[in-house]
Amino acid sequence: MDDYSLQAPARSGPRSVWWYGRALRVYFFLSLLVSALWIARVLLGAQGSAPAGLAAPRPQQGRPSGFAGHVYCLNQPGRLGRGGRMTELLDYMHVDAEMFGRGHIDAWRDMLDRGYPHALIVEDDIDFETDALAVVQTSMDALRSAGAGWDMLYFGHCSMEEDSGRAMPGGRLFRSVHPFCMSGYALSRSGAQKLHAHFAAGMRRAYALDVQIVALVKRGLVQSYSVHPPVVYQRRDLYPSDDGLELKVARLQASSAWGEAMASVPRLAGWRDPPDADERDPAFKHIPVWMEDARTVH
Repeated sequence: MDDYSLQAPARSGPRSVWWYGRALRVYFFLSLLVSALWIARVLLGAQGSAPAGLAAPRPQQGRPSGFAGHVYCLNQPGRLGRGGRMTELLDYMHVDAEMFGRGHIDAWRDMLDRGYPHALIVEDDIDFETDALAVVQTSMDALRSAGAGWDMLYFGHCSMEEDSGRAMPGGRLFRSVHPFCMSGYALSRSGAQKLHAHFAAGMRRAYALDVQIVALVKRGLVQSYSVHPPVVYQRRDLYPSDDGLELKVARLQASSAWGEAMASVPRLAGWRDPPDADERDPAFKHIPVWMEDARTVH
């Protein structure tokens, strides 16, 4: 018994070492497998989205789903500062817009020539509320659901009376009353046909374009609706030299998309507009918008 008790550890020792070695191999294999799965998950996640600290939040993803038309941003040649800021703003809003180097009437004719059923038109000195695209989408859907024929939909204007018009479904949608200013609006093909036909026949230079359109709205010749409060504003704080009757806005009703872009995108922090062409070259002369429009009036 003494010999056996002394020899037993010698017999069990190799088996213990064998089981211990096998357990170590299984442990290392499982560790490598778990590590590989974790690395694969991280890599696949990185492809789908950027880290939260680096990704700039955007207020909307693309254009309103209820709107399939073209987007014009009216930007006169030489206005490099406004064009640069608007390019950044529209990119931040995920709006694929055409920088159009002429005026409103030319944009209407271009819309007709290219067969667009609808178009959004904005000027180059504006800012959006961060929910602007959602509001426009809701308004377009409301007009379609109500079966309302429409020519114009103002989502940027400088009138304080628009909510006195007949309310439409959609919360912020009304029949237009005095929709002065043309900072942002949607135009149907019928609206483009009516406006272009009217102004191509002759434009009274004594009155601004927006004032003459208001007269057409009041006479019932143009079916127009307004979003009120508006979701697009002209930034008079950025461009105080602009002439014309404008709504003085201390701050945007909800929040400024441009302000959000500057706060969210590092390269836009402390943005300064590039110098316009006349600042680079004193010989360069701006062509006023009304002169650009006049070239289409024969």
